[in-house]
Amino acid sequence: MNRSRRGTVIWLILLGVAVALIGLGSIFDPTAVNAQVATMLVAAYAGVVGVVLIGDRLRHVKLEMPRISVPVRMSPAARKATQRARGRSDHSLTTTLTDVGMIVNERRRDGQWNRHLAQIVSMDDDAIQPYITLHTTPEEGNRVSLVEFTIYDQAGKLRFSRVCEQYVRDGENLIVCDRHLPLEGNENIGRAGVWDLQVRVDGAMAAVHSFSVNPSTSERRRQLSEDGEVATDGLAAPAEFDEPISLDELLREHRRSGSSQR
Repeated sequence: MNRSRRGTVIWLILLGVAVALIGLGSIFDPTAVNAQVATMLVAAYAGVVGVVLIGDRLRHVKLEMPRISVPVRMSPAARKATQRARGRSDHSLTTTLTDVGMIVNERRRDGQWNRHLAQIVSMDDDAIQPYITLHTTPEEGNRVSLVEFTIYDQAGKLRFSRVCEQYVRDGENLIVCDRHLPLEGNENIGRAGVWDLQVRVDGAMAAVHSFSVNPSTSERRRQLSEDGEVATDGLAAPAEFDEPISLDELLREHRRSGSSQR
C-alpha cells in the first residue's frame, strides 16, 4: 500500500468514526442530534466511500490494461539477420532489431569523411563501420546495454571485435560502433568473399548479417595476370573513429536506400 492510499484509508476511518458517533447521538439523545441530519451524514459518508473504492478500482484496471503494440518496421537485412540469429542457442533478445548493415567511410582530401551505407564493400574502401537499429519497449528501455560487434571473414576467421556501451532509450535506437575496420592497405585483412557480422546485445545474439567483400583492383589485376591468390592471416586491429556520425545524414541515406530496394 503506497503512502497516498494509506492516508486516504486513515481519513475514511476517522470520518467514519465521527459519522458513527453522530448516528449514535441521534439514537440516544434525539434532542441533541436530529435524526434526519444523522441519516444524511451516514448516506453521504457511504457515497464518499463508494466513490473512493470505485476510483481505486478504475485506476487498478487502467494499469492492468494491455498496451496496444504498434507494428515495428524491419528492413529486409534486419529480418534475414534476425532469422539467422534465432537459430543460435544464445538468442534471447527481448528488443526488436529493425536494421543492420555497414557504413563505408572514405577519407577525403580535406580530412573529412564521406559516408554511405552498403551491402557490398570493396578492399579499396578506406574503412567499414557496423551499425544496428533497435526498437526497445518501455520495460526494456532507459538503461545501459553492452553491444558487441564481431566480423568474420569467409574462412570463419575473426577480423574485427568491439564492445560498446550504449544507453538504450524507449523506442528507436541507432547504435553505431565507435571503431571502424580499415580495408585499403591492410595487410592482415584476409580474403575477399562473403563475410558475417554478428551482433550481441547484453550477451544475447541479436543479428547474424552477411555482406559481400570484393577484392581490390590490384588484387584482381594480380589474379588476372598471375592467376594467383593472396591470403594473409591475423586479426586486423580496429581503428578508432575520431569523428561523430551525423544521424540525419545516415537516416537520410538509409531511407534513400530502402526506397530504391522497394
